[in-house]
Amino acid sequence: MKDWIHPDVDKAFTGQTFTAQQLQRDLDYLVATMSRRHPAFEQYVDSEQFTAQVERLSAQLKDGMTRKQAFAVFGQLTPYFNDGHSILFPLLAEFTYAEEAGVQTFPFGVTVRDGKIRLARSYQRSDKQKTLAAGSEIIAINGHATSEIIARLTPLSHGESPALRESMLSLLFHYWLFAVFDVKGDIQLAVKDNGQTTTLTLRNDQQWERAGAGQDDNELTFISPHIAYLRIDSFDVDTEQAAYDAFVDTSFKQIRQQNAQTLVIDIRGNTGGQSDAGAQIIQYLTDKPVPQGSVAIEKLNSDTNGWFGYRGEPGEVIELSVESDGMIEPVDPSLQFKGDVWVVIDRMSYSAAILFATTIQDNQLGKLMGEPTGGYANQTGNLTPFYLPNTRLLMLAPGRYIVRPSGDRAKQPVMPDVKLTDEALAEPLTWFKTHPLPST
Repeated sequence: MKDWIHPDVDKAFTGQTFTAQQLQRDLDYLVATMSRRHPAFEQYVDSEQFTAQVERLSAQLKDGMTRKQAFAVFGQLTPYFNDGHSILFPLLAEFTYAEEAGVQTFPFGVTVRDGKIRLARSYQRSDKQKTLAAGSEIIAINGHATSEIIARLTPLSHGESPALRESMLSLLFHYWLFAVFDVKGDIQLAVKDNGQTTTLTLRNDQQWERAGAGQDDNELTFISPHIAYLRIDSFDVDTEQAAYDAFVDTSFKQIRQQNAQTLVIDIRGNTGGQSDAGAQIIQYLTDKPVPQGSVAIEKLNSDTNGWFGYRGEPGEVIELSVESDGMIEPVDPSLQFKGDVWVVIDRMSYSAAILFATTIQDNQLGKLMGEPTGGYANQTGNLTPFYLPNTRLLMLAPGRYIVRPSGDRAKQPVMPDVKLTDEALAEPLTWFKTHPLPST
């Protein structure tokens, strides 16, 4: 992410202030650039609500505002894009410079859902004297109650639905706490586990380490001798592609050796990454070439229209055939998995995880279970950054809109074939060990 910091934004720049006129130009630029770049702007944005919000934000601009204050205003436009791939990033430069200076930021991964913040996995202090269990509920951070934190952050978050915007806070939680609540250095924490609330100080000079396995690990296990359970936390494997590919290949080798007849693939909370990572799994589940979409719609801009504009003019909309250019080829028949396939999804299964789920569903490679996704079945993607001209705040915008393999362009989430209860969805591996899987 450090590469996304604008070259002008050094430590000195982060302390600058701006005039109301400069800030208004930034807001105007944000609106105009997003409308030019977003490949499905009219489909995602409610024009009347969006325009009214821009007017409200304009009235909040004044002379002498810092980047942090400007972000607090401009960020309120993010939810009105109704898109998890459209976000004004929370103070990346300031956060990065603080960490480089040895200042502690919030050290834990969390899941945010239904008004609660929980630890995504177990953590142990480096002196081994304190452990926080996975699933422990965070009650307060630096005196700010969970309800206050969620209430203040959700209006700055990204996603197609209110539930997704709340859950998406999990993804950049440490950035949000830093940008909005100035959480850094020594951090006061109140945590509840097994009905008991404890308070502790996360000292800046102490380190916390991941302890044991957690939801954010890829793993293969077996629910029973013939039911394999493959947990895929993320498809964002760009820097670890070889290790990920080896994990998938080894997993399917073990599944064959075990003679498993059913495979459960868990992509709860998987917010995406590279579509090729999903394809690495799908190649084992099909006996014929299959697409991950039907059409990709791209709105060209000066960064994507190619050398000397060979792909077209900025603003031009082009359609690319995913079926002809992006087919997933099956592995050798001797390596293919021939049994029943179930994919577990939830509201946080997003981006490349949605492509994976719709590829499974639309190509009849298996069934989905869980809850509807928070994002749409037809997805934006191909993120590109741009910067506001005066504050240099970072905006991420999608460059493509991908229609699911069935060609259905309805604006709706991915729907599971079988819905799971909240209890089952919270711990599916434990649930499946005592409850039979439905028949495909």
